[in-house]
Amino acid sequence: MNPALDAQNQTEEESVMCKEGKNLLLVEDNDDHAELTEFYIKDCRPELKVCRLRDGAQAMAYIEQSEAAGQSLPWLVLLDLKLPKYDGHEVLAKIKRSSRLAKIPVVIFSTSNSGKDIERALSCHANSYIVKPMEADKYGEVISELLTYWELDEHHRLLLEPCKGNV
Repeated sequence: MNPALDAQNQTEEESVMCKEGKNLLLVEDNDDHAELTEFYIKDCRPELKVCRLRDGAQAMAYIEQSEAAGQSLPWLVLLDLKLPKYDGHEVLAKIKRSSRLAKIPVVIFSTSNSGKDIERALSCHANSYIVKPMEADKYGEVISELLTYWELDEHHRLLLEPCKGNV
């Protein structure tokens, strides 16, 4: 598989590159989950731009393009695990191996509550692991709390500064 070639087959509105500004990268193949997530993100934080990728190949292409281009980086990544083409664990590992992307917080947002999935994600340096609630009324609460938490974190300052090495 060649993620770059897969990305070339996308339509204009499904471009792998995200818009300028404060972006949240959502990697989610399930349209219902993506729509619900995007709805609550926009409800809580209308200023956030959501860039959605539908599968692991699009995510891999995004990572490759981000490493090569000087595009703005996402403020936060919400990553599903059960993705077609490349699973979320593979995408997470590639993000965390990238010198340019490694400092971006990656939150696993999955229906899986398997201890094996959680352990594997955290050992690959996921910043957080959240199991998607199955109740619609809880979904909005989880999204709101997730965004509030990461807004309190000062990681976004690191994204604006060049790497300074070990201090």
